Amino acid sequence: MATTDYTPSAFAADSIAAGYPFECCCGENFSSVYAASTCKKCRTYTVWGYTKYVTDLRNGEIVYGEEPAEGEFEAALAEAEIRWAEEREELEMEMQMWRQEGELYEAEMQRQREEAEQRRAEEEEDILWDEQERLSR
Repeated sequence: MATTDYTPSAFAADSIAAGYPFECCCGENFSSVYAASTCKKCRTYTVWGYTKYVTDLRNGEIVYGEEPAEGEFEAALAEAEIRWAEEREELEMEMQMWRQEGELYEAEMQRQREEAEQRRAEEEEDILWDEQERLSR
């Protein structure tokens, strides 16, 4: 990807001057390749959910990972949209649980009541079996 006529943008030039010449795929700048390769913002800001590659802003070369192949971004985007939808549902459930209201809260409370009832029924059955076993001796 490196070209001989690479010229960094004004923002990239400012980042380089400030000592942050490495950019992870989410756009965050870092002072080292290692720091960029372990970027925590990529979980939220990229379709991959991790740092796919790191670019050296001084010359435009990828110094960690590899640039996505053609079509790879679209595939990752489709997977990310599924993951993001699941995360939104989970967050909505948590918010309803915190507020203690809504259909999800009521459904969860019902599920917990049913589980508790099932455990009680199993415990009672165990007690009856234990008593039957004690009496049959």
